[in-house]
Order: sequence, then C-alpha cells, then structure tokens
Amino acid sequence: MYDIHRLRILLEIHERGSLAAASRTLHLTSSAISQQMTALEKEAGAPLIRRSGRSVRLTDEGLILVHGARAILREMDKTATRIAQFSGEPLGTVRLAIFQSAAMALLPTALSYLEQNAPQLILEVVQIDPETGLELTRSRQFDLAITESYPHHFVPEHEDLHLELLTTDPIHLVLAQDSPYTTLTEAKSLPWVFEREHNTSRIWGINQCRQAGFEPYVRYSIEDLLTHVRLAEQGYAAAILPGFVTSSTHHKTSIKLICLPEHPERQIFTASRIDSAGQPNIAMVRRALSYAAGALKHHQESMCPSDSI
Repeated sequence: MYDIHRLRILLEIHERGSLAAASRTLHLTSSAISQQMTALEKEAGAPLIRRSGRSVRLTDEGLILVHGARAILREMDKTATRIAQFSGEPLGTVRLAIFQSAAMALLPTALSYLEQNAPQLILEVVQIDPETGLELTRSRQFDLAITESYPHHFVPEHEDLHLELLTTDPIHLVLAQDSPYTTLTEAKSLPWVFEREHNTSRIWGINQCRQAGFEPYVRYSIEDLLTHVRLAEQGYAAAILPGFVTSSTHHKTSIKLICLPEHPERQIFTASRIDSAGQPNIAMVRRALSYAAGALKHHQESMCPSDSI
C-alpha cells in the first residue's frame, strides 16, 4: 500500500524537475522530501528517481507510479465531490489562495456573504502570488485559487484545473491629486514604482510606458501595493495600478486616476481542480466571490473620468 502523501511528493518532483523546486512548492525541506522518497522506494521495491546535477529524472518504475498517482488523486477528488453532493449543503472547510489586491477588494464582502448564506462553511485564506496559488491548488494544498491575466498575458493552461472568469478589473495611471499631469506621456519625467522584476504587472506596466514613447525611471521596486498608493499620493512616484487597489484604499480623495489608452482591464479568474469543481462548498465560495466582485464593479463604473487619454 502506497502512502498518498508520498505519491503527491513524487508527482511534484516529476512536474517541477528537481527536489528543490518541489520543496518550494510543497513548503518542505529538501531533506524531508529525500526521506519521503526513500520510504516510497522501499514501498515500491524499486528506484524511482535518478539525480543528475540539480535536476532529477524518474525511472521507468517512477513514471508508472506517477501515472497511477494522478489517477488515484483524481479519483479521490471525484469521490469527495460525489459524497459532498449527497447533502448538497456547503459544509466543511475551503482553503483559498488569494493575492493581495483581490484580498483587499473582495474578501470582506465575500466573507459577509458566506456568513449569511453558508454559516457552517469555514473559509481558510492564505495570501500568495497568483502563479504559486495555481500550482498549490494543483498539488492539493488549496481547494480554490484566485488568479489574474493582464492584457496579452494569459493564465497557464492546466488540464486538471477548472477556471471560471470572476470579473474584469480596470487599470489606471495613479498620481497625486494635485499633480498637473493628465496623461501617461506627461508623467514620463516622474520616478515610478512597480512590483519587483519578473512580475507580470511590472512587465505590462513598463510596456505601457514604452508604447507611450518613454522608458520609465523605476526608482522603487516594492511588492506591497498599498505602498504604491502612498508613494503616488504623496507625489513621490507615478504608479500603474488595478482598480482592486484604488477602489479599496482609504486614499481615494488624495489620488488622481487617469485612464490608460484603450481602457485596459485585467481578467480575474477562480481556479479549482476540475474534479472538485462540483463540490457545494467550492461552488458557494465562488458565488460569494462573484457577489463581492459584482458589488465592486458597480462602484468602479463611475471612477474613470470621461476626459481620459
């Protein structure tokens, strides 16, 4: 009999290509993963992985076991879904991975909805970046993740994930309320704040500046988006931020929102494993998030000035 936890680890090693990458995804030390693989090899009676420098490859026996592990884990999801559908009630715990701006904009309203409509459901929430949230949902550390897609940047496709479009979120240039600038091009002389390198929002924002004819001077590389708002509010930087951030901040009266060319929006999705999507508790959390997104969208409709660039 194979240990399910060890099968999950073997599957992650296969998909990540190294023990180090699997350890980061599973939040385990490399030594702990090595110990689990040693135990699994004893259970299987055969070597399962071969190390090659920093990477690893599965043996033929390991590949057979990975194929079986996928089928076992999917069947467990299907079984859990069938059992949950007997009562039809949204019960138990749902583990949600959410990124910062979505948490600020959606979580309080969604929790209020759940409190009124599913009082026996427990929502556990961890703030984490969208890409990692997707991967950890695939590896069963979360039941549901919220992810994003900027224009011309697409959510990675995984055949084992079920994605639903939750809402769209407008993206603005954000300046101090008393700034004399009214267009992206006029703001080119300002220092800029973006998230750290390799972040999709930073790449997209810098490309917007380049399309406007200038290379932004990125003086501040900061992950916390509320700090972006504060820097823009005080006139220390220009920022490009989604509506989730600007509509949920308490500083709306001290910042100026300027619409970007073509009024770009990012898409916000929820993602669950495909065989878990039919569980009543996951469906209820999706409804709560949809309700919160609808309430926010109504508020956002009047935020962009008519004389936008």
